[in-house]
Amino acid sequence: MKYLLTGVAAIAMLTACGDKDKPVDAAGSEYASDAAKDVKARKGDPATAPQALAALSFDQSADSRISFGSSKVDGDKAVFTDVTLLAADDDESDDDDGAHLSGADVKAKKLEFDGLAMIDGKASFSKMVMSDISLVPTDPEEAEEGSASIGSIELVNPSPELAAWVASVFADAEPADMPTGAALAFDLWSMNDMNMQINEEDGQNGTFLVDAISVTGMKDQKAAEMHLKGLKFDMFDPEDDTTVKANVGNVDIRGFDWSVFAPQEGEDLEDSFESGFMSGLNPKDPANPGYKSISLKDLNFDVSGVNFDMPSLVSNVSHDKQGRAVKVVTEPVKMVLNAGDGELGQQLGAQLATLGYEKLELTMASEQGYDPDSDLVTLEKGKNYWELKDGFRLNFGAKYEGASAMAAAQAEQNLDAADPSAMLGEVMDKLTIHSLDLSLDDDGIVNRAFNAYAAQSGEDPQQLRNQTAGLLAMAPMMASGSGIDMELATEASTALSSFITDPKTLTIKLQPTTPLKVSELAEVEDPSTLTKASLGFSATNE
Repeated sequence: MKYLLTGVAAIAMLTACGDKDKPVDAAGSEYASDAAKDVKARKGDPATAPQALAALSFDQSADSRISFGSSKVDGDKAVFTDVTLLAADDDESDDDDGAHLSGADVKAKKLEFDGLAMIDGKASFSKMVMSDISLVPTDPEEAEEGSASIGSIELVNPSPELAAWVASVFADAEPADMPTGAALAFDLWSMNDMNMQINEEDGQNGTFLVDAISVTGMKDQKAAEMHLKGLKFDMFDPEDDTTVKANVGNVDIRGFDWSVFAPQEGEDLEDSFESGFMSGLNPKDPANPGYKSISLKDLNFDVSGVNFDMPSLVSNVSHDKQGRAVKVVTEPVKMVLNAGDGELGQQLGAQLATLGYEKLELTMASEQGYDPDSDLVTLEKGKNYWELKDGFRLNFGAKYEGASAMAAAQAEQNLDAADPSAMLGEVMDKLTIHSLDLSLDDDGIVNRAFNAYAAQSGEDPQQLRNQTAGLLAMAPMMASGSGIDMELATEASTALSSFITDPKTLTIKLQPTTPLKVSELAEVEDPSTLTKASLGFSATNE
């Protein structure tokens, strides 16, 4: 399977996407295959077009890795049929950049160039289209392991650096490093009808299909639009006896900002993208998630019977006049977790049954406001919630300061550090709480939890509930010698005990008289200073 995976990556990189866009699986709508409609190719230079073709190795020189059946050159345009790009020798291949194929030749029934020219002594073009592409393994025995084909790949108006890089990949010599940052630019990259069939000797088999992917307006590390349509993945691994299936109907991303995930010093692109998503913070623009809008439809995956389904997700970002993100709104998203056939599905089904569920239906929504000048994040209660059907609804609101400082601290830390708790502490030390408001509405989760625990322990659920409520009611007495404010402890324990006994809506609020720094809270030596009044604390079950 390795030659299939590296081969498809190499073909994609050959037309400007490849590893630079691997992290962005997202990109898709029904317009993906029509992405070229509003993109016009630049004019070339017929006088220097032959030189450009020679620089691209389409001069049939003896040392060229490219061969073709027929050709037609007309001004700054050229069409080649039955094109073959030979795999690199093992000692020439570079697994790190994936640009040279190792183990498979690339064949295309047609390759078209438009806007050919020589610019500053380097080959350039405004449009390149490869059609009916397939990978042919150099080892006939590997042909039994599967196949890979792509209907078409198109690249329009690449930057001079990107065009030069493509030329270096076609040439016999080692390719140059792929351009990054502002040098990686183009008006359109699209790929249609990707089909990978895998049939390994050890029994691993599956299918990977993509109807269409496109990226438009890539400039200054930003993509105007990214689309994906019809992704299907179906794989069986006999070693673990695991079946993995995944489907994505459409994804549409507008204003994708690659700079949010730009690598730090000593960090590669993959680590950078991972850290960007895990932290979700950018010191210069901490509310910026890296896009202007995202719309996803029909996401579903199944791992040996554990099925997750999300019909849609819509999120939009608002910006101020300086281009800074000031609000991120994610519309209500429904997610369903089902237990179906399969070993893992049966295990999940048994766990759900202990809580009295056949499936979990979870809905969430969020609205985050951000003031870049005061560095304040505001989450409005009622617009930020998690809700489990026949379980609970958690509403939350908050106002906190220090997002920019937290992002800066995050950037200084290594996500792979030996002590992740120390890293988290360093980040949280920058946080200052202005207010906090949490409400937990019970819709059966308390009964389900006690019934499940009692069934496993062999105890009576009502007796277990009474014991828990009694322990909570005794908490102020047990805390009396610790210096904790008794008024605060009593109100908190009373609300919690009441929620266990007769669950309604448990509400906990913090409205400190002065903003509360988490670092000072962690280092407080005298807990008696944290009074109910100074914290603006309240707790109820009503």
